[in-house]
Amino acid sequence: MDLSWFLILALLGCVHSSIPSMYGEITSPNYPQGYPNNVEETWEISVPEGFGIHLYFIHLDIEPSESCEYDYVQVIVGDIVEKKLCGHQSGRSQRRPVEEKFFHSSYLKLLFKSDFSNQQRYTGFAAYYIAVDINECKDTSETLCSHFCNNYIGGYFCSCPPEYFLHPDNHTCGVNCSGGLFTDNKGTIRSPGFPSPYPENTRCEYKVQMEHGFEVIIIFQGEDFDIEADKDGNCYDSLTIKAGARKFGPFCGKNSPNPPVIETGSNEADIIFQTDSGGENRGWKVRYYGDAIQCPMQVIPNSVLDLQQEKYVFRDVVTVTCLEGYEIVKEKKTLKSFRSTCQGDGTWKNSHFQCQQVNCGEPDPIDNGIVTLNRSSTTYGSKIEYSCPTEYYTLTLPAGEDGTYRCSSDGYWVNKKGEKELPTCTPVCGVDHSVDGARIFGGAQAKLGQFPWLIQFTVPELGGGSLISDRWVLTAAHVLKNEFPEMYGGVMKLFPNVNSRPKQNKLQFKKIIVHPLYRGGENYDNDIALIQLSKKVKMDKCISPICLPRRGLAPVVNEVALIAGWGRTKKRDYAINLQFAKIFLSSMDKCKQATAGGGYITANMLCAGSEDGRDSCQGDSGGPLMFKDPQDSSKIYMAGIVSWGPQECGSYGFYTKVDNYLDWIEKTIAATEREEQEEVETQVLCA
Repeated sequence: MDLSWFLILALLGCVHSSIPSMYGEITSPNYPQGYPNNVEETWEISVPEGFGIHLYFIHLDIEPSESCEYDYVQVIVGDIVEKKLCGHQSGRSQRRPVEEKFFHSSYLKLLFKSDFSNQQRYTGFAAYYIAVDINECKDTSETLCSHFCNNYIGGYFCSCPPEYFLHPDNHTCGVNCSGGLFTDNKGTIRSPGFPSPYPENTRCEYKVQMEHGFEVIIIFQGEDFDIEADKDGNCYDSLTIKAGARKFGPFCGKNSPNPPVIETGSNEADIIFQTDSGGENRGWKVRYYGDAIQCPMQVIPNSVLDLQQEKYVFRDVVTVTCLEGYEIVKEKKTLKSFRSTCQGDGTWKNSHFQCQQVNCGEPDPIDNGIVTLNRSSTTYGSKIEYSCPTEYYTLTLPAGEDGTYRCSSDGYWVNKKGEKELPTCTPVCGVDHSVDGARIFGGAQAKLGQFPWLIQFTVPELGGGSLISDRWVLTAAHVLKNEFPEMYGGVMKLFPNVNSRPKQNKLQFKKIIVHPLYRGGENYDNDIALIQLSKKVKMDKCISPICLPRRGLAPVVNEVALIAGWGRTKKRDYAINLQFAKIFLSSMDKCKQATAGGGYITANMLCAGSEDGRDSCQGDSGGPLMFKDPQDSSKIYMAGIVSWGPQECGSYGFYTKVDNYLDWIEKTIAATEREEQEEVETQVLCA
């Protein structure tokens, strides 16, 4: 077997690699004998880092062809074929290489390739290489060091000028400009080397720190600002200011920031200056100072400040007063004002308080009345109106008032005079439903709604009384006979049978007050008594009070009067239906004649009756002697109370003179009601 074929097969596709070395020799396969056909062989050449490769070809004998298409040797650096050689060259006679070239790379490859046939014998090539030091500081187009580049055999290193330091990348120099703390109340800060160009690839951080309560003010000046930017104003290098959550910048360019004064609002500010790897700009200079932090001109809405100033700064103290109609609600208490201090962060102490509109709340109701809100609000300035919804009550008000109340700044509903006292729905008294021509003793039957103030007594004996308010009955003292009375209101009939009496019309008494000078059994002087009901009576058609006489109002002799009751008539001992009659006020002489001069007569009595038999009689005692008000004919008032008279009815009788007891009535009622504390229920009599 021909062993030459084994050699050819071994050479095909052969790759030679080597560890880095300073020099070496490379020859084509079978050199200096002829190289075989169909061979492809690669040599990897490497030298230490920091060196280039100088390659020498001292012999070249490769089948020539156009563009070295058939056989050739290639020099490959990276992925680029730097040289492709073929043909015949020899440098023996000249004692110099036939081809040589220096490569800046520390690694390259040689590729030799032959095709399937050669027409004659070619010996191939022989080459040498040596490692040559590269001067990186001069032989490269890129800038390796930001300042100083220093070459040595096999490499280079970068160095920096004084006061600079070499960054960890070992290429760029920077200035140690961070960590500067400025605590003076004013000063100047500048970029490194200003006004000379500032260093590249540098981050400078400066902190300005003022006393709590002062803010840092930074001032730029146009001639002291030059930071690298592109033509569109985008920052290559930048100056940024941070103060708490606020950020100002980044700033760059030839012009200082606008506005040139920055009020940071904080007692601390960080100034950050960042540069990149290029540029020849001068940098910047700023002035700073500390100014007392201002607080807002208003602590809270809807308030005014005392003391008034153009501005308020740290530690200023003011009194905050809510506007009229506003108040502060704090823990179920209300305040009109409070003190506040301007704090170091530019906020007011207690600024969480709120001046809110005074709310008077729902207005108090009044008995037998209604209250109407003019609008749905009950806050300051809102208005309400009290009124009585039925004809049986009238609104009683201080002079000049109309029932309108407004919500005051103190949180109360007040009238026009600023008073809190509420109006009252007072029963309308003395509504006249009478008709002409009637008798009691010789009288006529009353209709429903006539004499609605008349109270019927059935115990201790048949008698009458008059409702003078929604809770008080006025009667004759002798009717009571020191016993507990049984009374009915709003009735027209007398029910002799106890079981048939209307229970809903029965009135319960709470207190009986007989005039202190009444001497029962001796005479009828001061024959008057008050009865306080346990419940208020709801006024309606069947029940309403009679008027008491105005002071100084007294009937005159022969003036027409009315009497009413269920007492004895000409035919019966009592009347089933309420009777009334018209009589006349008479002189005392008439009554003296009727009693034949008997009985004890005083100035506390009136005399009234008629010559034709109209008179009050037994069972009518305690009822009213009534007259029309001369100033208002629609009203009836009681001038007297049926008291006593002759044994035989039908002429003249005596009546207690009510006008003489007005003071006693008013004072007794007022004193009694002052002593009461509990709420009083209301009783409805009219079905």
